[in-house]
Amino acid sequence: MEKSSLEHLEHLRVSEIAVLCDFDGTITTTETLGFLFDKYAEARYEYARQWARGEIDMRDELRLTFNTVKASQEEMEEGLNQIEIDPGFIEFLEFGRRKGYTFAIVSDGLEWYIKYLLNRYQIHSILIYANRIYFEPDGFRFEFPWFDEETHRRGVCKPMIARAYRKHCDTLVFVGDGRSDIEIIHEADIVYSRGWLAGYCYAKGLGKDEFFDWYDLQEKWDHLH
Repeated sequence: MEKSSLEHLEHLRVSEIAVLCDFDGTITTTETLGFLFDKYAEARYEYARQWARGEIDMRDELRLTFNTVKASQEEMEEGLNQIEIDPGFIEFLEFGRRKGYTFAIVSDGLEWYIKYLLNRYQIHSILIYANRIYFEPDGFRFEFPWFDEETHRRGVCKPMIARAYRKHCDTLVFVGDGRSDIEIIHEADIVYSRGWLAGYCYAKGLGKDEFFDWYDLQEKWDHLH
């Protein structure tokens, strides 16, 4: 992981409760990256399937798939306007901020579209740990500031980020839904899962709380506290 990234993780805000959230399929109701692949990449899911088989890592999946994208940033952002954020997330975020919770998004997707969608919903001042894409005249360029060999198949090392937050909070909560979340769930005190991750937790006997939407998560949280 880059020196600047490590320094950032050493100077996090101290809080009683920190909530780390995946983005695609967790905060959004759609797998955003998959939506972009399906709509704009000639390769569609070819490299995603290679990643699933363990043949390439996430950094390769992103680079190779976007090499087959002909759409501009503006064209893809027009498509992103079809993506919705779970309305219950906004209410839970506001509730948590009133309580003084720390929030951050940890995603193996792209910071670009996460920021775009949050801004569309007027959601501001939330830290984002994700892969970065730059739109340049000769094509796409990627950076992976949160990569670490600990999770060499991911673009973002979620467990390392989680451990940094554990040092700065009393209770660490993680909310997620996908394959990129299987390492971080072992670092959190409380885990809420849905979709693929909920099935994984059930199959492994991990006993993590399943949720259906953020209103449901809010009810489970209220019962816990």
